[in-house]
Amino acid sequence: MQPTTQAAASPAAARREENRRRHLAARLAAQGQRGPRGVAAAWWDQARAVAAAQERAGRPEAWDDLARFLENYCQRYGQ
Repeated sequence: MQPTTQAAASPAAARREENRRRHLAARLAAQGQRGPRGVAAAWWDQARAVAAAQERAGRPEAWDDLARFLENYCQRYGQ
């Protein structure tokens, strides 16, 4: 049985965070080969992942912020 203390969870959490960072960097590099569309697709996926994580952490307003940003973007460039 493994301990469930905060100290025991910290190295695992740090590994997960480092893995997420490496994955994002690799995804941005790979999608960068497609040009700005690819980079935008990678950031869109990341934005949804962040909003979902924030929702799980009890902060569902992250989706509202993302929606507001996208609404402003569409209003600016959709003219």
